[in-house]
Amino acid sequence: MREAHPVERQFGMELYSTDFDGVGGRLKRYPTDFIVEEITPEGRILTVELGDSTDDISHPIAEIAGERSRYVTFTVQKINLSTLDVATILAAELRLPRQFVSYAGLKDRRAVTAQAMSVPARVTEALASLRLSRITIRDLHFTERPVQTGDLWGNRFTIRLREAQSTCNDALPLIQEIGSRTLLNYFGVQRFGVTRPYTHLVGKAVLKGDFESAIRLMLTTVSDFEPPKLTEARLRLSDDLHPDDSIISQFPDDLRYEKTVLRELLKHPGEYERAFLKIPPRVQTLFIHAYQSYLFNRLISHRARSGLSLDRPVPGDFLVRLDTTHAGRDSWVYVTERNLDERTEAVARGEYGVAAPVPGYATKCPSSPQTDTLVQLLRDEGITLKMFRRPGRAALDSPGGLHLIGLHPLDLEAWCEQDDIVTRFRLRKGSYATVVMRELMKNHPLFRV
Repeated sequence: MREAHPVERQFGMELYSTDFDGVGGRLKRYPTDFIVEEITPEGRILTVELGDSTDDISHPIAEIAGERSRYVTFTVQKINLSTLDVATILAAELRLPRQFVSYAGLKDRRAVTAQAMSVPARVTEALASLRLSRITIRDLHFTERPVQTGDLWGNRFTIRLREAQSTCNDALPLIQEIGSRTLLNYFGVQRFGVTRPYTHLVGKAVLKGDFESAIRLMLTTVSDFEPPKLTEARLRLSDDLHPDDSIISQFPDDLRYEKTVLRELLKHPGEYERAFLKIPPRVQTLFIHAYQSYLFNRLISHRARSGLSLDRPVPGDFLVRLDTTHAGRDSWVYVTERNLDERTEAVARGEYGVAAPVPGYATKCPSSPQTDTLVQLLRDEGITLKMFRRPGRAALDSPGGLHLIGLHPLDLEAWCEQDDIVTRFRLRKGSYATVVMRELMKNHPLFRV
């Protein structure tokens, strides 16, 4: 293992899992360079269909499969839109509350992706007649229950790497080495922001009840990648966090949550908690999750530095059953001195994977090296597990969970197309393709987003 890029280290991504020099390069020059195809719990791949144009207007649906039931589930193919964007568009077009459009997981914005979504059956006819730009809807069928968060096995990725500093033929053996290793299963930089890496810091401030610091981080963190007038507006705000119309006008519409906070502060100066709570609940939750992801990344970095294995358990470890939902107690087991051999064999058979806590108020802390590391990490951060408990504030209330510490790209293959390197592999849900590609590239994470 070797030290990671300085930008990644601030997110707890302290190490690379491989020792070779990276090939550099750039991902996502075009959306078609990054294809994501959701894999259902039954193993079916929802394939991306690329035609002559990836910006086609979708056409009306002719048939809907199955007997009419409570929900209609369908495949959505999107380009240059986030999953949240698509859910918001569909809700508006179908005149539904936003939460009535459900999906299994979030997919990349700058990509071509296919995934399952559901809506109530009462809007089926309206859904089938939609014509949308950059969104294609197909494979409609009635279902008794909607798609819900976590209802997927994972994703298949087909990724084109451009502008590499090594030839494709030199890179192919490195890709095979990546496929032969267990990689650190970091939460990727998308969780934190690359051009303005502040989301986890906002989450930490909110946990401490310091809403003024949370708002200051959100509104005044500057970036070399933003227009000079926006930077100037942020610097003006940093004096007293009292916005005026001239400052608000410099914030573009795509920073709508920040503009919401600014307008609230304009009406109610100094009421920072009130302003923060004007942010949509799902976005509030993302700040907490970003900080939890940072803590998890720090935790497994320390484990790797200490020489503990990513795929061989030690007493005190948690194991998560693979390829099943693990919201409940029966899907994970605990490793003790007495059952160590049995648990190690279960991991070797591929039934379980070694996991670490994503800290929250329900995190269990059995006696183990991992717990010792977590306790010290929280102490250094000035955070307690109780801070994740926010009764009455569901968006900020987080029990935590378990997350695999090792990542295995499955069915990994790679080939050359002209000067480009193309890779394809499957990942279980919760793992990031960019974490695989960072091992090959080993450059600034900006080249991966």
